[in-house]
Amino acid sequence: MPLVSAIVPAAGLSSRMGGENKLLRRWGTSTVVGAVVRNLLGCLTDVLVVTGHQADEVRTAVHPAPTLFNPRYGEGLGTSIAAGVAARPGADGYLIALGDMPGLSVDVVRSMLSRFDEAGSNAIVAPIYLSDPARAGHPVLFGSAYRQELMQLTGDRG
Repeated sequence: MPLVSAIVPAAGLSSRMGGENKLLRRWGTSTVVGAVVRNLLGCLTDVLVVTGHQADEVRTAVHPAPTLFNPRYGEGLGTSIAAGVAARPGADGYLIALGDMPGLSVDVVRSMLSRFDEAGSNAIVAPIYLSDPARAGHPVLFGSAYRQELMQLTGDRG
């Protein structure tokens, strides 16, 4: 089985939430970002959370997953993805899982890992919406062939 590193961008300012950090909102017995990480740890051994805004609080919320502080977090999501990918040079693939998706299903991630295992390092694997099969969703798994492009991301787009 290939080594897939999950990169969880969790550095944003939550500006659309009016100042409250949506990642730190309660979700069941955890937080939004804590639920994402818990689900990922249910099927992956390498999960890295990229922090920025309220880094200490996010680090506490995602324990025991390791964190990486992105000093460029104010420039946008792309810099957090780039920083996370750069920190995992030996991975065969990078599962970019947004920190604000607490309903992320372990079954979806496992299905994506299975597809990636069949397809290899040139693959890009994403779930699709049953109601709109032409529309890809999140998370997205990129093979290592895309590592350089991922490390060059900037701005507020992934």
